[in-house]
Amino acid sequence: MYLKLTRLLIGPALLSCVFMEAQERVVDPSTLRIMPDLRVKHPLPNLAMVPQLATTPTANLPVWKYSMVSPRDGNTYSGSIVGGNPFNRGARTTNVPVVLIPLRVEFTGDIRNFDPTSPDAGCLGSGNTAMSLTQQSPIFQPYNAVINGVNMGNVTFPDAFQRASFWPSVSTAAPAYHLGLPITVAPKQTVSLVNGGPYGGTAAIGYGCSSNLPPQDNPPSLGMVDIDYLDAQLNNIIANLGLNATQFPLFILYGVVMTQSGGNCCILGYHNGSGNNALPGQTYAISGYDRGYPFSGVKDISILSHEILEWIDDPHLANVVPAWGRIGQVGGCQNILETGDPLSGTLVPGVTMPNGVTYSIQEQGFFSWFLGGPYAGAGGKYSSNGTFSGFAKLCPPGGTN
Repeated sequence: MYLKLTRLLIGPALLSCVFMEAQERVVDPSTLRIMPDLRVKHPLPNLAMVPQLATTPTANLPVWKYSMVSPRDGNTYSGSIVGGNPFNRGARTTNVPVVLIPLRVEFTGDIRNFDPTSPDAGCLGSGNTAMSLTQQSPIFQPYNAVINGVNMGNVTFPDAFQRASFWPSVSTAAPAYHLGLPITVAPKQTVSLVNGGPYGGTAAIGYGCSSNLPPQDNPPSLGMVDIDYLDAQLNNIIANLGLNATQFPLFILYGVVMTQSGGNCCILGYHNGSGNNALPGQTYAISGYDRGYPFSGVKDISILSHEILEWIDDPHLANVVPAWGRIGQVGGCQNILETGDPLSGTLVPGVTMPNGVTYSIQEQGFFSWFLGGPYAGAGGKYSSNGTFSGFAKLCPPGGTN
């Protein structure tokens, strides 16, 4: 499989964790930063385009195809987006099954266990786990969603975002357009590695909220796993569970981040996929449920909201757009439709759910911010909390109108 990763990344890396011995390191939390992507994202050129309104076979992920001339540079761009076509008059709900996979990471030697299904009362509240809070979140449960002052209905956040992104059409031609993400929960999976071995280790950083003690599950430590090693394990798990391309496997971590290129830390989530728009394959993602420390600008489901929206709008990492950048987490120029990257670390007002938890969702750019066009999204804006009032400027110089 040609590995294509897009990750939640915000600031420069200040910590290199080189694990040379089987023991937990002590790390100053002020040195931890969310790591910038050290790989170049390589979109696949010259894709075989499918006319708009065409549908993929039922054996593949349900997507709709678009093709349009971007007023940003006058070129034609085509791609695939998960769900039904919001420009199709009379469009209805398209359901894409999500398989939530709790991923327990076990470090042997100096034993530490990180389990998203185990309680961590000090950080999550009595009776809660990272998995239960994920399932009860607005990612998967409906709420009265208002985006840029426009009511999207009693829907989940991904559904609300897609409706808002294409609101000029949805509000007129396709008011019944929805994207459903029904969930099932797979059996807990375990990845085991030596603490301080070649693929990762743990760091004592003193989570102030955690009342758990090592080696109890979810201790007040931080697990770190090499991203390439972990990605291979995810693909094995998907195969062993018998999942297929019509489903979206979504792995949930708790207290664990990923490292890259000799231990540089920290990557908090990514989405990935085989194939491309012409020959789609399996897609999947992994995200941590964040305890809100030591990283700034992220909390609870903000990472998950970043990754799941980017998967919806660019499932195979092949949706090429006019170059944009020098904004958000992107220091240079890039040409991939990644809705979260230009607003990484920017949170919208919290959403309080029936469980009493107020969840944090990251603001993201609408389709029209990347492609331009004669219309904006809901409220006449180009992002989900009104930060962008115009579409992206070509990069260089980049930025936004």
